[in-house]
Amino acid sequence: MPALLAAGALALFLSGCGSDPIPPGRNIIVGLDSNPTQFDPRLSQDAVSEQVQRFLFNRLIARDENNRQRLELAESWERPSPLIHRFRLRPGVRFHDGTLLTSADVKYTFDSIRDPALASPRAAGLRELDRVETPSPDAVVFYLKEHSAAFADSLMVGIVPESARRAGKKFGERPIGSGPFRFKRFDPDERIELTAYPNYFGGAPKFDRLIFRILPEETVRVLELESGGLTMLQNAFSPDILPRLSANPRLKILRRAGTNFTYLGFNMTDPILGRIKVRRAIAHTIDRRPIIRHILKGLASEADSLLPREHWAHPEGLPSYPYDPALARKLLDEAGLADPDGPGPRPRFSLVYKTSQSELRRRIATVIGDQFRRVGIHLRVRSYEWGTFFGDIRSGNFQLYSLTWVGISDPDIYRYIFHSRFAPPRGLNRGRYKNARVDDLVEAARATTDSGKRAELYIEVQRIIGRELPYVNLWHSVNVAAIDRRVSGYRVYPNEDLISLVGVRLDPPARRGR
Repeated sequence: MPALLAAGALALFLSGCGSDPIPPGRNIIVGLDSNPTQFDPRLSQDAVSEQVQRFLFNRLIARDENNRQRLELAESWERPSPLIHRFRLRPGVRFHDGTLLTSADVKYTFDSIRDPALASPRAAGLRELDRVETPSPDAVVFYLKEHSAAFADSLMVGIVPESARRAGKKFGERPIGSGPFRFKRFDPDERIELTAYPNYFGGAPKFDRLIFRILPEETVRVLELESGGLTMLQNAFSPDILPRLSANPRLKILRRAGTNFTYLGFNMTDPILGRIKVRRAIAHTIDRRPIIRHILKGLASEADSLLPREHWAHPEGLPSYPYDPALARKLLDEAGLADPDGPGPRPRFSLVYKTSQSELRRRIATVIGDQFRRVGIHLRVRSYEWGTFFGDIRSGNFQLYSLTWVGISDPDIYRYIFHSRFAPPRGLNRGRYKNARVDDLVEAARATTDSGKRAELYIEVQRIIGRELPYVNLWHSVNVAAIDRRVSGYRVYPNEDLISLVGVRLDPPARRGR
């Protein structure tokens, strides 16, 4: 994501007709390649929305720069039994409208997520929750019906005020949180403006505004960063631009290995892609090496699972699908999809591959389309504005698509995205994959307290998924930020979180001699 800064009395103007100028002051300006889809933390599913929400809302617990759990709104966290989580809230935390944040707000947040009327995609993570009690304004207790090893991750959602009840699903239009910044305005396709919250319990930010400029075109984002119209871009430029940005004396480059996982997703209800030999053929058709080497410039490593190889639940010896177009053609023949004219121009069949308007994504899709052509598959690449693209994926309106899961930590993610009961809107099984054994395994893994047993269960899940291929594993990527040198203290998180911007210092521009 990108951004640049303005300081002193100089006002930077947004590009595009009809835009209001960015107010003067000490601003940090981050570039985004798409609009967020939702400001309500109970309803969002995309990474851009979550990145922005982190500045507006606090969570009971969160993850630090090393991906470890840390207390945020909670001052203490006790687990007197596997079925009880007891939190004591920080004293004196106030929402942006001045009201005191209490346990009633925490209870309302999680009760509303479980309310079918809200249709929150996070409800699947609270299936084991029995009830939430508030013995005092600063104490909240979660009682579970059964043990949930990953319940802590389900608590990592922004707390909204109980007054949000009156707004219903429109709360996201004027969100009120307790975070370090307050919502000021959102101009779709232009910018999001947040203002520093002076009463933030963690200390007020050291700059006035955090502004996100929405710039879908990569060329425009890069030029704005180079010219001073953005303070920072993180993962919002193609890797081949990196040498150019590295040579810019105004910028510094920060890198960190990420927990992000890019994949090719199948619609398992599709009459062609529902055939396992077709999916295996496609897996053998994709050559990831030239994409990683030439397009991603080595800023990624091949993936054989959602989990990176250093993860505690990642096993050796998972099913692999090396590039083998001859084997791919053989599998397609066996699937009854013979090439009608051999090496001639007529394809075996056509597929529609959906992606966003990101230039990097489109380049990758073009390479994959060329690889498909070599085995007789015609790939029609369709790129859409982010909201349209993501809406199609959530609704199941696709054959093939590629996306990235951001911030993977607990392997319970396998339950969210592969359990047969968790098709949208109840969960994130967008491809409508069904396997009763996988359902049993992920439920057993969530219920056990034995970490060794959990690993065994998830290893079997990964082996089944690797054989049945509801996804083709592509790569795990490196997070890269290009940031103005006047910004100090920014740290790249492995999960792409931008929250460390809260604590940065912004130096004034150097004075020029006369």
